[in-house]
Amino acid sequence: MREFFEENGKAVVKLYVNQIAMSVFGIMVTFASAQSDLLVLLASFLSVGLYLFIIYSMMWDAGAKAAAKTLRAEDSGARKIKTPFLIVLFGSLFNILCYALYAVLKIYAAAKDIAEGGVAFFGNALWIAMRMLNGIYMGLEASIFPNPNIGLAEGEVPVSIVMFTPPYYFFLTLAPLFLTGIAAYYLGASEISILRRLGFKTKHRNVSNTHIDYDRYEK
Repeated sequence: MREFFEENGKAVVKLYVNQIAMSVFGIMVTFASAQSDLLVLLASFLSVGLYLFIIYSMMWDAGAKAAAKTLRAEDSGARKIKTPFLIVLFGSLFNILCYALYAVLKIYAAAKDIAEGGVAFFGNALWIAMRMLNGIYMGLEASIFPNPNIGLAEGEVPVSIVMFTPPYYFFLTLAPLFLTGIAAYYLGASEISILRRLGFKTKHRNVSNTHIDYDRYEK
């Protein structure tokens, strides 16, 4: 495990940095488009698409550098999948812990029929803190699970809610990250550039039969 972090520690840190930066971006574009539900949804797709493209680019570079240093294009596919899986797993560990705690609190609050008090307060505080980890999907979340108390007419009684977004939603948002990260790393380690195949010029060159300082090159 020590060797893994020595080789991939920077990639794990980059995942957190990119996640927080894009979460802030997602929150900003969601609030900027709040006047229309359609705009909110489009803003969410924009932030998610841009985030996944950044992750793809970062993980492709990580895979290509691994091919230059420790892998060859023809090396075992299992190795090209296990490494990016671990990178994304450790890069999402804080998210997973927060989502698990959120799930426990929500289940407990529902079982005990708690709508206020310490559990509800801490749960909602955790939900707000998770925006910094999941703000990328904020617009999508608002479209699928709208707050039932928003838009109440005068005189209507507010609905008593605690952490109204279901926990499974947050876990599902990890799926695109894992799929994109693993696929991008595998393609990079296999020296397959989708951008180059689409006609875009890249600085990448094959490294199967030679070891080079890949830090000088970018995809």
